[in-house]
Amino acid sequence: MKTRLAQLWKEYVTEWREKVEWPSFPQLVSTTIAVLVGSLLLAIVIGLIDLLFSTIMRGVYSLF
Repeated sequence: MKTRLAQLWKEYVTEWREKVEWPSFPQLVSTTIAVLVGSLLLAIVIGLIDLLFSTIMRGVYSLF
């Protein structure tokens, strides 16, 4: 059992070191910036939709 776990761990480490293609630093930076910009844009859009709906609901509530 212990030998089997050791073998599995060795294969796991080998796969991560040799078979996984890791991004370069410039790719990592550009992807991170893209995610941050996309998240910011999505937050702005959701905030604007929330503002629109809350304004509409305040108008509807003021009628009653």
